[in-house]
Amino acid sequence: MANNNSVSMTTEITCLTATQCTTDFSALLNKSSTSTNKLHTLFPIATEVINNFIQLSPPLLFLNAPYWQAATAVINETLNEKASILTLQNYDQEKLFGRINVTKQEDISLQKGAIADLNGGLLILHISPLLVNPHLWFLLKAFLISHNIPMSAAINGEKIRGELPANQDETISTKIILIANRYQLDELNQIDPDYSQINSQFVEISGEIKCTDENIHALHQYCQHLIKQLSLTSLDNTAFSLLFTYLTRLCEHQKNIRFSPQVITSLLQYAQLIYQQDACKGQEIEAKHFQQALSLQQKAQSNAQNFSDQALVEKQLKIQLQGKSVGQINGLSVVELMGYPTEFGEVFRISASDMVGDGEIIDVERKVELAGNVHAKSTLIVQGYLNHFFTHINNFPLSCNVVFEQSYQESDGDSASLAILLAVTSCYSTTPIFQNLFVTGALDQQGNVLAIGGINQKIESITRLFKLGLLEDSVTILMPQANQINLVLSQETLDLIQDKKINIFPIQHCLQAFPFAMDKSFESIIEDINKRIHFLHKEEEDEPISFFTKCVNLLR
Repeated sequence: MANNNSVSMTTEITCLTATQCTTDFSALLNKSSTSTNKLHTLFPIATEVINNFIQLSPPLLFLNAPYWQAATAVINETLNEKASILTLQNYDQEKLFGRINVTKQEDISLQKGAIADLNGGLLILHISPLLVNPHLWFLLKAFLISHNIPMSAAINGEKIRGELPANQDETISTKIILIANRYQLDELNQIDPDYSQINSQFVEISGEIKCTDENIHALHQYCQHLIKQLSLTSLDNTAFSLLFTYLTRLCEHQKNIRFSPQVITSLLQYAQLIYQQDACKGQEIEAKHFQQALSLQQKAQSNAQNFSDQALVEKQLKIQLQGKSVGQINGLSVVELMGYPTEFGEVFRISASDMVGDGEIIDVERKVELAGNVHAKSTLIVQGYLNHFFTHINNFPLSCNVVFEQSYQESDGDSASLAILLAVTSCYSTTPIFQNLFVTGALDQQGNVLAIGGINQKIESITRLFKLGLLEDSVTILMPQANQINLVLSQETLDLIQDKKINIFPIQHCLQAFPFAMDKSFESIIEDINKRIHFLHKEEEDEPISFFTKCVNLLR
């Protein structure tokens, strides 16, 4: 208990500023640079392995990468003109191994495939066609082991009787880079557990890079190369800053930035279209063109979010945003819909109701199978942490029902742990919680507040409440301090933070949440619960009382 008190008393909690809730590349982009960094400097280890692979004997390199375009871009720039390169994302048996044709005069001719045609070169393949057609993988595996292609591997090779054109002894030195993500490599392992027996190398390319000055300048140069290659209008530094901020937002990390040529190309082309429609356009694409492109894309994917907002406006979903209430708190969640390309945040109500019991927190969501195992685990952690403070009591007389109100779909995760703890302690102590408070955060058994996912979407769900007119006064958000580095919030949210309408407080321990939630310390709340328990025990010891009187006492 002493350690917990020390966390509460000695750690000063300050409200986050707008600059702490995002990242800004303007200063770096405005700084002149003489750097000649190339794209491959973003991935130095992968570049070195690829260069070595060309010179060494293994015929196969597994390149673990989440994005096909990123992997091929790095390979092409790394090798440049050092080798003949062919890139195939979609292919079949004929494309790789060729076809045997028979003319009307029964003459047999061989049409070579890409592997034989590229003898001595480099063939870059996406793994997907091999997983769809495992037979194709085993043909490729046989080539990688023997370094030659039997005629039977070609289309029609197994159907033709008689003597085939002889090239059984021809050695083919084509090297292959197989691009796959880790899930696809696991699927390959299911198809062929012995695939690792091939003489091969392995290297990874992350979809995210560190936001160092060197990397940002290299990415800036790559984007300028793309603009020139696609014959697009150049961007000014404000537009580049917005682009890089968006790529950082995709990582949900202020120190990382997404490297995805496909996403970058799509955004550049969309911004170009908006720019061309602007009657007052200047010489370069500006931030306003990029922002309009991003807004249009977001609106095109916001139908489900709009229905959620409409339910709040029409009061079909009940939430309380003012005043105080016992055993009720506003939580924050992220809604993920199957087949939907985006996620969005949502405010939901958590309520707790006590009863005669033995200290159990009854998780209604879990009881009716509307919550997963992680959610059940988090509730038990909250129960264990809270009951630890009442080990001096032989018979804890209360239990508590916890409900995610108006939740009709299965949910999982532990991000509501802190909110559940506050709701339960409010219920046990009959202390009301401020309803202009929004809480998210997981807990461990020592009460430490742990990082959660989707922090940007959760906070921006409160911005929507202001836009919908459901909020006017200032609100408070409690979030894990560990998630501060994940904040890359929208400009609308940053404006509300700047105006002190949204006040975000990052906390390390659950004890720090109680003054914000109930204007009391955790020690005071525990004392109130102890007094209530003592009163209930005293009533039982004095004389038997009616069931009705017990119910009245519980509600005091």
